[in-house]
Amino acid sequence: MRELYPDCVQLYAARGWRLFPAIDRVYVNERARRELGWRPEFDFAHVLRSLHDGRDFRSALAREIGSKGYHEAEFDDGLYPVDP
Repeated sequence: MRELYPDCVQLYAARGWRLFPAIDRVYVNERARRELGWRPEFDFAHVLRSLHDGRDFRSALAREIGSKGYHEAEFDDGLYPVDP
């Protein structure tokens, strides 16, 4: 990500965010682009442009729905309880 978007670290750091240390999978959308003519609007470049311009990067639907959370309780292992 740093190679493709050199300013991403600075834009994230200005908000107290950190990039993930690694990306474990990538979903390729080339077929949807080719066969359906789909063009993603809310990609990483969109997020970075929004951060640079001081705009909200979320879609209108994401802003309307907001964050719902998963559980009232917090678990040691994250959002879901994990049995050993």
